Amino acid sequence: MKKIFSILILFFVCFQNIQAQKGIDSLIQAEKNFAAYSVSNSTKEAFLKFLDSAGIIFDNGKPANGIMTWKKREKGPGVLNWHPQFAEISGSGDFGYTTGPWTFQNSSNDTVIARGQYTTVWQINRNGEWKFLVDLGIVNTPRGLPTEVKKIDVAKRSSAGVTQHDSPVVAENNFLTAVSKDKSKAYKKYLSSKSILNRNGYLPATSSADQRKLLDMTTSSIQYKLDGAGMSPGMDLGYAYGTTTINGKTDNYLRIWRWEKDEWKIALEVLRY
Repeated sequence: MKKIFSILILFFVCFQNIQAQKGIDSLIQAEKNFAAYSVSNSTKEAFLKFLDSAGIIFDNGKPANGIMTWKKREKGPGVLNWHPQFAEISGSGDFGYTTGPWTFQNSSNDTVIARGQYTTVWQINRNGEWKFLVDLGIVNTPRGLPTEVKKIDVAKRSSAGVTQHDSPVVAENNFLTAVSKDKSKAYKKYLSSKSILNRNGYLPATSSADQRKLLDMTTSSIQYKLDGAGMSPGMDLGYAYGTTTINGKTDNYLRIWRWEKDEWKIALEVLRY
Protein backbone atom coordinates (compact mmCIF):
# COMPACT_ATOMS: atom_id res chain seq x y z
CA MET A 1 0.00 0.00 0.00
CA LYS A 2 2.82 2.37 0.91
CA LYS A 3 4.50 1.59 -2.41
CA ILE A 4 1.30 2.41 -4.33
CA PHE A 5 0.91 5.66 -2.37
CA SER A 6 4.52 6.62 -3.16
CA ILE A 7 3.97 5.93 -6.86
CA LEU A 8 0.82 8.07 -6.83
CA ILE A 9 2.72 10.95 -5.21
CA LEU A 10 5.52 10.62 -7.76
CA PHE A 11 2.99 10.62 -10.60
CA PHE A 12 1.28 13.70 -9.18
CA VAL A 13 4.59 15.57 -8.88
CA CYS A 14 5.63 14.63 -12.44
CA PHE A 15 2.23 15.71 -13.78
CA GLN A 16 2.53 19.05 -12.01
CA ASN A 17 6.03 19.58 -13.42
CA ILE A 18 4.76 18.92 -16.97
CA GLN A 19 1.87 21.35 -16.44
CA ALA A 20 4.24 23.99 -15.05
CA GLN A 21 6.57 23.75 -18.04
CA LYS A 22 3.60 24.32 -20.34
CA GLY A 23 2.36 27.19 -18.19
CA ILE A 24 5.58 29.13 -17.79
CA ASP A 25 5.67 30.05 -21.46
CA SER A 26 2.16 31.46 -21.22
CA LEU A 27 3.18 33.36 -18.06
CA ILE A 28 6.14 34.90 -19.90
CA GLN A 29 3.92 35.75 -22.85
CA ALA A 30 1.39 37.42 -20.54
CA GLU A 31 4.14 39.69 -19.21
CA LYS A 32 5.28 40.51 -22.74
CA ASN A 33 1.69 41.25 -23.76
CA PHE A 34 1.34 43.53 -20.74
CA ALA A 35 4.43 45.50 -21.76
CA ALA A 36 3.42 45.66 -25.43
CA TYR A 37 0.00 47.00 -24.47
CA SER A 38 1.67 49.69 -22.37
CA VAL A 39 3.77 50.81 -25.34
CA SER A 40 0.98 50.72 -27.91
CA ASN A 41 -1.78 52.20 -25.74
CA SER A 42 -0.73 53.70 -22.42
CA THR A 43 0.53 52.68 -18.99
CA LYS A 44 -2.90 53.37 -17.49
CA GLU A 45 -4.78 51.26 -20.01
CA ALA A 46 -2.26 48.43 -19.67
CA PHE A 47 -2.55 48.28 -15.89
CA LEU A 48 -6.33 48.38 -16.02
CA LYS A 49 -6.37 45.55 -18.57
CA PHE A 50 -3.94 43.20 -16.82
CA LEU A 51 -4.61 43.85 -13.12
CA ASP A 52 -6.51 41.27 -11.12
CA SER A 53 -9.64 42.66 -9.45
CA ALA A 54 -7.85 42.20 -6.12
CA GLY A 55 -4.46 43.27 -7.48
CA ILE A 56 -2.28 45.56 -5.37
CA ILE A 57 -0.09 48.47 -6.41
CA PHE A 58 1.74 50.94 -4.20
CA ASP A 59 0.37 54.48 -4.18
CA ASN A 60 2.55 57.04 -2.38
CA GLY A 61 4.10 54.29 -0.30
CA LYS A 62 0.82 52.63 0.64
CA PRO A 63 -0.65 49.40 -0.80
CA ALA A 64 -3.90 50.06 -2.63
CA ASN A 65 -6.33 48.29 -4.93
CA GLY A 66 -4.75 48.66 -8.35
CA ILE A 67 -7.84 49.03 -10.51
CA MET A 68 -9.48 51.61 -8.24
CA THR A 69 -6.23 53.59 -8.05
CA TRP A 70 -5.50 53.57 -11.79
CA LYS A 71 -9.08 54.54 -12.66
CA LYS A 72 -8.56 57.78 -10.71
CA ARG A 73 -5.29 58.62 -12.47
CA GLU A 74 -4.99 60.75 -15.55
CA LYS A 75 -3.67 59.14 -18.71
CA GLY A 76 -0.13 60.52 -18.71
CA PRO A 77 2.40 61.02 -21.49
CA GLY A 78 5.51 58.91 -21.91
CA VAL A 79 6.34 55.33 -22.80
CA LEU A 80 6.87 52.73 -20.08
CA ASN A 81 8.36 49.52 -21.45
CA TRP A 82 9.84 46.39 -19.92
CA HIS A 83 10.62 42.74 -20.58
CA PRO A 84 10.92 39.62 -18.41
CA GLN A 85 14.41 38.46 -17.48
CA PHE A 86 13.58 35.76 -14.92
CA ALA A 87 10.39 33.74 -14.50
CA GLU A 88 9.14 31.01 -12.18
CA ILE A 89 5.82 29.21 -11.97
CA SER A 90 4.01 27.03 -9.46
CA GLY A 91 3.80 23.30 -9.90
CA SER A 92 0.16 23.59 -10.90
CA GLY A 93 1.04 26.11 -13.62
CA ASP A 94 -1.46 28.77 -12.53
CA PHE A 95 0.63 31.08 -10.35
CA GLY A 96 4.05 32.64 -10.83
CA TYR A 97 6.19 35.73 -11.11
CA THR A 98 8.55 37.47 -13.47
CA THR A 99 11.16 40.16 -12.97
CA GLY A 100 13.10 42.19 -15.50
CA PRO A 101 14.30 45.63 -16.57
CA TRP A 102 11.99 48.56 -17.31
CA THR A 103 12.63 51.85 -19.09
CA PHE A 104 10.79 55.15 -19.44
CA GLN A 105 10.91 57.60 -22.35
CA ASN A 106 9.05 60.85 -22.95
CA SER A 107 8.16 59.40 -26.36
CA SER A 108 9.18 56.39 -28.41
CA ASN A 109 11.64 58.58 -30.33
CA ASP A 110 13.34 59.97 -27.21
CA THR A 111 16.19 58.55 -25.21
CA VAL A 112 15.61 56.60 -22.00
CA ILE A 113 15.41 58.97 -19.03
CA ALA A 114 14.75 56.39 -16.31
CA ARG A 115 15.28 52.68 -15.81
CA GLY A 116 14.88 50.06 -13.14
CA GLN A 117 13.78 46.49 -12.40
CA TYR A 118 10.15 45.41 -11.99
CA THR A 119 8.72 42.38 -10.22
CA THR A 120 5.20 41.14 -10.87
CA VAL A 121 3.25 38.26 -9.29
CA TRP A 122 0.64 36.62 -11.54
CA GLN A 123 -2.21 34.15 -11.26
CA ILE A 124 -4.74 32.63 -13.66
CA ASN A 125 -8.24 33.85 -12.83
CA ARG A 126 -11.55 32.02 -13.12
CA ASN A 127 -11.77 32.97 -16.80
CA GLY A 128 -8.44 31.30 -17.54
CA GLU A 129 -6.62 34.63 -18.00
CA TRP A 130 -3.31 35.66 -16.49
CA LYS A 131 -3.87 38.68 -14.21
CA PHE A 132 -1.33 40.18 -11.86
CA LEU A 133 -1.73 40.38 -8.08
CA VAL A 134 1.08 42.69 -7.02
CA ASP A 135 3.76 44.74 -8.73
CA LEU A 136 6.77 46.52 -7.22
CA GLY A 137 9.92 47.84 -8.85
CA ILE A 138 13.24 49.42 -8.06
CA VAL A 139 14.93 52.38 -9.77
CA ASN A 140 18.28 53.70 -10.99
CA THR A 141 19.65 50.35 -12.08
CA PRO A 142 22.62 50.19 -14.50
CA ARG A 143 21.92 49.25 -18.07
CA GLY A 144 22.18 45.49 -18.47
CA LEU A 145 22.81 43.40 -21.54
CA PRO A 146 19.69 41.96 -23.21
CA THR A 147 19.25 38.30 -22.31
CA GLU A 148 16.83 35.47 -22.95
CA VAL A 149 14.32 34.82 -20.21
CA LYS A 150 15.80 32.51 -17.59
CA LYS A 151 13.25 30.01 -16.30
CA ILE A 152 13.94 29.29 -12.64
CA ASP A 153 13.56 25.57 -12.20
CA VAL A 154 13.30 24.40 -8.62
CA ALA A 155 11.57 21.13 -7.76
CA LYS A 156 8.18 21.81 -6.21
CA ARG A 157 5.84 19.55 -4.32
CA SER A 158 2.34 20.61 -3.40
CA SER A 159 1.44 19.96 0.19
CA ALA A 160 -2.22 19.37 -0.67
CA GLY A 161 -3.20 15.89 0.46
CA VAL A 162 0.36 15.02 1.40
CA THR A 163 1.38 17.20 4.32
CA GLN A 164 0.37 20.50 5.80
CA HIS A 165 2.70 23.43 6.37
CA ASP A 166 2.59 27.01 7.50
CA SER A 167 1.69 29.79 5.11
CA PRO A 168 4.07 32.46 3.75
CA VAL A 169 2.62 34.81 6.37
CA VAL A 170 4.08 32.67 9.14
CA ALA A 171 7.38 32.39 7.27
CA GLU A 172 7.44 36.15 6.73
CA ASN A 173 6.77 36.91 10.39
CA ASN A 174 9.40 34.41 11.49
CA PHE A 175 11.88 36.00 9.09
CA LEU A 176 11.10 39.52 10.30
CA THR A 177 11.64 38.43 13.89
CA ALA A 178 14.92 36.76 12.97
CA VAL A 179 16.22 39.67 10.87
CA SER A 180 15.51 42.12 13.71
CA LYS A 181 17.84 40.08 15.93
CA ASP A 182 20.60 39.14 13.49
CA LYS A 183 20.40 40.08 9.81
CA SER A 184 23.17 37.74 8.64
CA LYS A 185 21.79 34.67 10.41
CA ALA A 186 18.27 35.42 9.19
CA TYR A 187 19.24 35.58 5.52
CA LYS A 188 21.49 32.55 5.88
CA LYS A 189 18.54 30.57 7.21
CA TYR A 190 15.80 31.80 4.89
CA LEU A 191 17.47 32.73 1.58
CA SER A 192 17.19 30.05 -1.11
CA SER A 193 20.23 28.90 -3.06
CA LYS A 194 18.26 29.95 -6.16
CA SER A 195 17.16 33.45 -5.28
CA ILE A 196 17.16 37.03 -6.57
CA LEU A 197 17.74 40.24 -4.62
CA ASN A 198 16.53 43.50 -6.18
CA ARG A 199 17.81 46.81 -4.77
CA ASN A 200 17.77 50.40 -6.04
CA GLY A 201 20.86 51.16 -8.08
CA TYR A 202 21.93 47.56 -8.69
CA LEU A 203 21.28 44.81 -11.22
CA PRO A 204 19.54 41.72 -9.79
CA ALA A 205 21.88 39.82 -7.48
CA THR A 206 21.70 36.11 -8.22
CA SER A 207 25.17 34.88 -7.25
CA SER A 208 26.17 34.36 -3.61
CA ALA A 209 28.98 36.90 -3.97
CA ASP A 210 26.70 39.63 -5.33
CA GLN A 211 24.08 38.83 -2.71
CA ARG A 212 26.60 39.06 0.13
CA LYS A 213 27.64 42.47 -1.18
CA LEU A 214 24.08 43.77 -1.17
CA LEU A 215 23.25 42.24 2.20
CA ASP A 216 26.36 43.75 3.77
CA MET A 217 25.16 47.13 2.50
CA THR A 218 21.61 46.61 3.76
CA THR A 219 21.06 48.47 7.00
CA SER A 220 19.98 46.46 10.04
CA SER A 221 17.80 49.32 11.27
CA ILE A 222 14.92 48.65 8.85
CA GLN A 223 11.52 48.44 10.52
CA TYR A 224 9.04 46.25 8.66
CA LYS A 225 5.26 46.27 8.66
CA LEU A 226 3.58 43.34 6.92
CA ASP A 227 0.54 44.60 4.97
CA GLY A 228 -0.59 41.61 2.92
CA ALA A 229 0.21 38.21 1.46
CA GLY A 230 -0.98 35.50 -0.88
CA MET A 231 -0.21 31.94 -1.93
CA SER A 232 -0.58 29.72 -4.97
CA PRO A 233 -3.43 27.17 -5.02
CA GLY A 234 -0.77 24.45 -4.95
CA MET A 235 0.78 25.96 -1.80
CA ASP A 236 4.29 25.98 -3.25
CA LEU A 237 4.77 29.69 -4.06
CA GLY A 238 3.63 32.70 -2.09
CA TYR A 239 4.34 36.35 -1.50
CA ALA A 240 4.28 38.96 1.25
CA TYR A 241 4.45 42.73 0.95
CA GLY A 242 4.52 45.67 3.26
CA THR A 243 6.06 48.91 4.41
CA THR A 244 9.59 49.70 5.52
CA THR A 245 10.77 52.57 7.69
CA ILE A 246 14.40 53.64 7.61
CA ASN A 247 15.49 56.77 9.50
CA GLY A 248 11.92 58.09 9.37
CA LYS A 249 11.51 57.45 5.63
CA THR A 250 8.88 54.95 4.52
CA ASP A 251 8.88 52.78 1.41
CA ASN A 252 7.71 49.33 0.37
CA TYR A 253 9.01 45.80 0.03
CA LEU A 254 7.98 42.53 -1.60
CA ARG A 255 9.17 39.00 -0.87
CA ILE A 256 8.30 35.94 -2.89
CA TRP A 257 8.47 32.71 -0.95
CA ARG A 258 9.06 29.20 -2.34
CA TRP A 259 8.25 25.93 -0.57
CA GLU A 260 11.29 23.73 -1.07
CA LYS A 261 12.62 20.77 0.87
CA ASP A 262 9.77 21.07 3.37
CA GLU A 263 10.39 24.68 4.35
CA TRP A 264 9.75 28.19 3.03
CA LYS A 265 12.69 29.96 1.41
CA ILE A 266 12.99 33.45 -0.06
CA ALA A 267 12.92 33.15 -3.85
CA LEU A 268 12.98 36.89 -4.58
CA GLU A 269 13.22 40.05 -2.51
CA VAL A 270 12.44 43.60 -3.63
CA LEU A 271 13.71 46.11 -1.09
CA ARG A 272 13.68 49.83 -1.77
CA TYR A 273 15.56 52.27 0.46
